[in-house]
Amino acid sequence: MFSLVLALCWVSALTWAQPSVDQENRDTAARAVNLLSFVAVDYAEAVDSGEIRDRSLYRAQQGNVQVATSLLEKLPDRPGRTQLQDNLRALAGAIDKRAPAAEVRQRANGAADRFAALYQLPRSPAEPLPPPCEARALYQDRCQHCHGEQGDAPQAERKLNDPARMANLSLYDFYNVLEPTRSDAHDNAVDGDLSSRERWALAVLVAGFAAPDIAPEQKRAQEFPALVGLPGAAILRPAELPPEARDALMWWRAHPQETAHLQHPLARAAGLLYLAQNAYRGGDTASAYHQLMLGLRDGYAMARPKLVERDPALTAQLDQQWQELRQSILDRAPSNEVIDKFQRLQANVVRAREQLQPSTGSAIYFLAVLLFFAAICVGALLWYGLRRPRKKPNS
Repeated sequence: MFSLVLALCWVSALTWAQPSVDQENRDTAARAVNLLSFVAVDYAEAVDSGEIRDRSLYRAQQGNVQVATSLLEKLPDRPGRTQLQDNLRALAGAIDKRAPAAEVRQRANGAADRFAALYQLPRSPAEPLPPPCEARALYQDRCQHCHGEQGDAPQAERKLNDPARMANLSLYDFYNVLEPTRSDAHDNAVDGDLSSRERWALAVLVAGFAAPDIAPEQKRAQEFPALVGLPGAAILRPAELPPEARDALMWWRAHPQETAHLQHPLARAAGLLYLAQNAYRGGDTASAYHQLMLGLRDGYAMARPKLVERDPALTAQLDQQWQELRQSILDRAPSNEVIDKFQRLQANVVRAREQLQPSTGSAIYFLAVLLFFAAICVGALLWYGLRRPRKKPNS
């Protein structure tokens, strides 16, 4: 019966009409994110110990913040916009005072994440990341002459194999710079005709130039499960993580085809629910529905047989919640009602995850991961959202 419902839901997803979305506003916000991300990366090359090393690059960082501020003025007002304006002023002031690179990086990335949160940028694909081999020919044809065969260009700003520099960028940052409406780093001849999947494949390939040679131990996937699935693998910046998590993410995001078996299906369901809710809040109901049904098909449905053995009552409740949320989206129910159903479903997915894989403190940990994704712009949650409390050794 459940498989039949699943099949009907999936067919309905394919026939769901796409509503109009304000793509221009999203592109404007994404351009600001792009500018701020490169402030975070390039400032350290411009200023060292309070002294200007490269005056033209330093001025470029100041200009990037000014442009990002002007782009914000073009966007519609949202709750939290005043705080973002304050963040940008503080960032500009830190650059003017030649503050330490770590402070500027943190402020720039924080502002970029707040842009993405306020204007609901879809910074992660709903489908699994493509393997890097899909982009090898594209890179050789369009990128190699500037960036080198393995990202080893002599110019610092074009080098893609420097781990310290690349750790400051997320996969989404790489993806974003390949979108001509969001970045002027390339012309249309380089990236004007690329599909979204091709851009993600190039992002994965480029990330691999600075990745460690050795894969992380599998236990790292249990310690930091948000790093082996979406959206974490796409939106997190390795430099903001503890060392062992940073190195693991650097490798995993360059080899996404090696992570599928490391991700619990309910963790994938939770990640897709996050993406679906984010898309719904941004007004993209069709994408929200698609991601919701992916979470059902590729996450919950895979874990359901074990869950029904462990907790039949919770399974029945989840079955009903998936169906009610799907129907509410199709019926265009009031948004506050839909959001409430998203949150209730997500909370029960967390419960189900705990039922199938109990461990000391893991409920707190998994809730923290979800809270981190819901408030990705708040960097203070990062460590607690990803780090699983370690068990004490037996005495």
